[in-house]
Amino acid sequence: MDSDQAREEIVRLVEQIQEHNYCYYVLDKPVVSDEEYDRLLRVLIGLEERFPEHRVAHSPSQRIGAKVPSGARTVRHEFKMLSLDNTYSIEEVLRWHERVVKSLDGVEPALAVEFKIDGVSASLIYERGILVMGATRGDGQVGEDVTHNIRAIASVPLQLVSRRIPVPEFLEIRGEVYMNREDLSCLNQERERLKEEPFVNPRNAASGSLKLMDPRESSRRKLRFFAHSFGRVTGWQGRIGSHHDFLEAAREWGLPVEPNSVLCPDARHLPQECTRLEGLRSSLPYDVDGVVIKVNDMALQVELGETMKSPRWAVAFKFSASQAVTRVRALSVQVGRSGVLTPVAELEPVACGGVTISRSTLHNFDEVKRLDIAPGDLVLIERAGDVIPRVVKVLERPALERPVISPVPSDCPDCRPDFICRDEDEVAYRCMNPSCPRQLQRRLVHFSSRGGMDIDGLGESVASQLVEAGLVRSVAGIYSLTRSGLLSLRLFSDKKADNLLGAIERSKDRPLSRLLFALGIVNIGAKAAWTLARRFRTMAELSRASLEELTALPEIGPVCADALRRFFLQEETCELLRQLALAELNLSEPDQDITGKFSGQVFVFTGTMLGMTRVQAQALVRSLGADISDTVSASVTYVVAGDQAGAKLEKARRLGLRIVNEQQFEEMTKNDT
Repeated sequence: MDSDQAREEIVRLVEQIQEHNYCYYVLDKPVVSDEEYDRLLRVLIGLEERFPEHRVAHSPSQRIGAKVPSGARTVRHEFKMLSLDNTYSIEEVLRWHERVVKSLDGVEPALAVEFKIDGVSASLIYERGILVMGATRGDGQVGEDVTHNIRAIASVPLQLVSRRIPVPEFLEIRGEVYMNREDLSCLNQERERLKEEPFVNPRNAASGSLKLMDPRESSRRKLRFFAHSFGRVTGWQGRIGSHHDFLEAAREWGLPVEPNSVLCPDARHLPQECTRLEGLRSSLPYDVDGVVIKVNDMALQVELGETMKSPRWAVAFKFSASQAVTRVRALSVQVGRSGVLTPVAELEPVACGGVTISRSTLHNFDEVKRLDIAPGDLVLIERAGDVIPRVVKVLERPALERPVISPVPSDCPDCRPDFICRDEDEVAYRCMNPSCPRQLQRRLVHFSSRGGMDIDGLGESVASQLVEAGLVRSVAGIYSLTRSGLLSLRLFSDKKADNLLGAIERSKDRPLSRLLFALGIVNIGAKAAWTLARRFRTMAELSRASLEELTALPEIGPVCADALRRFFLQEETCELLRQLALAELNLSEPDQDITGKFSGQVFVFTGTMLGMTRVQAQALVRSLGADISDTVSASVTYVVAGDQAGAKLEKARRLGLRIVNEQQFEEMTKNDT
């Protein structure tokens, strides 16, 4: 066989094996035996070894590469991977549907219903149909590059194939990496034989496997993948106007899709379908914890939009909780990073819903009083939504005299009593000391998170060591850490200490909006922090702001404003800010007139875009310096017109404004994405 013949045979074998993968993983209808599949793969590998110049990156032989260097590489998602709002009853689902219909001016949309896979969210990037990157969801904005392990998942196509529907030039697929229960059982048997800790459930096993540095080991764990949505798309030929259309296209391209999804013409069918799918739950080979309900029409999805955390056009309906009975060993108090004191029941370990539970939140001290719970009680617990364990009720009290438990905390476990406060409008008791040692570890982790000051290397284990050793007594103490101090801690090497100190130094330049969020001020999330920083520009100006000035802002209500005023009036806060200033942190927000190719230009978006949502398109041009307007006027530079553009487009034409379609918009921005 000469070189040209080998090239043609390699191309034929690659396509043939890809088609067998499609039949096996997508259609669930294998057409050859495992032995024949393995024979074809061996022939391909043999040819590629003889003629390596004809080997291609998307060849099935190239799934598993060499072990990757330690140290995770982060990936910033161009469009945030949002989470879903949860509901726990059909009544809640129908109330969500009522809000959707109201937002659509009475239009009742068709609804897609599909299983919610209990796995690990992942993003797969395909360029010209070739898989080039795989990443975890992370915090929704920044994830971890796990391309080496994504490639090792047999059900993930390395190359998408155009059967009837053309493959887009750029496609970000989003879905769930999961493990079948039977595969987990085999894996745990092997781990127990090697005297290793078994995984408690398939999701934990999938998560741990994705983070392995050796893709050969990850491949042996038999991870699988289901696609459920997409992020950014460019070069999308043909019309895919609904979620149902997208799922069909994904199957055509070779992506596995959970096979039980259904399309409901209206909400009247929802109760029946949700009940039917819950009934199928135990027969599935993989874990599901509910269903996801989505507005099917993509144009209506765009119209409904999204919040900072969740799309308004989709909701999760969580299946009924798993329950178990156990005994209370003790009651304790846990202090959160925002200072909330939460009572916790320490339990005799019990299996529930696939995990072992030894602790359960009691939510607040009113709940302790309602349950009348005490050590020694036999209690019914459940995993609400198969995630959070909670005590449902006390089943049996011991015959011996029970200890008297005060439902009201007298003080914080580690602070002076006068720091405890209960707002009239709140159920929770809160420690108001910003340097509370019990809060400190959680504050350090939040302060250092990617959404905060982004201090890589300061996670839970390091924060715990810093607090235990007394090296840090407030978040400002991070900036006084020394190399010798870090080297005195467990597991710290020269390189790890230098890396952490470098990350700490770089964090000093973060803008005020990031610092405000990182401080963990009660009721102040990322969006509120950005709004405050944009309005007041410096920490000093914000600290002097009145309640009237604060509540005048669209994102800041009376509760947020009151929390801010309390925060700034504390002596501990004044000392904390003084220390941060001495450490030379940036306490101001830079001018937001971002320099970029669209600086000084104004965009209006109208109609439906197929490759990205309107919110995503707006975020893209903002990052390139543009301003966004909701109204068409002579000051507008560009009007981006998608499908079914209406009155705004007509007005733009009358004013003689520059109008571009989605394809032209992609061309304008593609060199900067």
